[in-house]
Amino acid sequence: MKKVRQAAHKHQNQNKRKLLVFRNTEQMLGFLFLVVIVVICGWVVNSIRDWMEDPDQMVLSQLTLSGDYTYTTEDDLRQAILGLGLPNTYIGQDVDDIQQEIMRYPWVKQASVRKQWPDRLIVNIEEYKPAFYWNDLYLLDKNGNTFSVPLDRLNDLSLPRLYSPEGKAKSMLETYFRLEELSKKWANNKSTLIIQAAISDERNAWQLMVKQCKVDLCSENEEIKLILGSEKIEQRYQQFIKLFPEIQSRIPDGEKITAADLRYENGISVQREKISQ
Repeated sequence: MKKVRQAAHKHQNQNKRKLLVFRNTEQMLGFLFLVVIVVICGWVVNSIRDWMEDPDQMVLSQLTLSGDYTYTTEDDLRQAILGLGLPNTYIGQDVDDIQQEIMRYPWVKQASVRKQWPDRLIVNIEEYKPAFYWNDLYLLDKNGNTFSVPLDRLNDLSLPRLYSPEGKAKSMLETYFRLEELSKKWANNKSTLIIQAAISDERNAWQLMVKQCKVDLCSENEEIKLILGSEKIEQRYQQFIKLFPEIQSRIPDGEKITAADLRYENGISVQREKISQ
């Protein structure tokens, strides 16, 4: 009987404790609501922290330009990126689109773009290397690729001048390099002829402007025009190189050679004029 009373007393105490925690249903619902609010707040705080630490949400603030470049500037890259209207976040930058936009600059041969955590965009540039002026409007590299560079970035670049019809730049270069090799082959310790300009027309008729140089010192304002025609171009130029010392020795003092027509079978026609004092 005593054990029954103890069990009943214990049951009554448990009910009292429950009533102390939850006096009514509204209090219980309030407690559950508080728990839910705490959980949601914890989730929100954790999500915000993850978002702030996520590199995909970082704002790009640094730009690095690398590679073999002379004429490209960081402003060019910024203009290319801004022209795309892309967002300025890490994830918002499509590197393929940026690469294509940079490749629109005519002097850029290759470009690669990559992102570096947390806020850097790295652009590697390879440019065409100018070797010739072409038709006074464009530049050529040694492979005959045509491109252009803003004039204010060339800094009076000294290059041979080539003139040819559209679409014939590469074929012209093949002949030009053979003529240049002849100049080097027949050069001696005293002098050599440097090709300053070359002209090839629709009929592939050639003219050269050459200048005599002695120990890397070239005569100023003394270019000689060579008319080679459209046949035996290399042979005629080689003939002039061989005969040039003799021709020059026959020029009277105070005069200079201005032009030579090499289209004759049995000789060379030479023009000369007095040297301006």
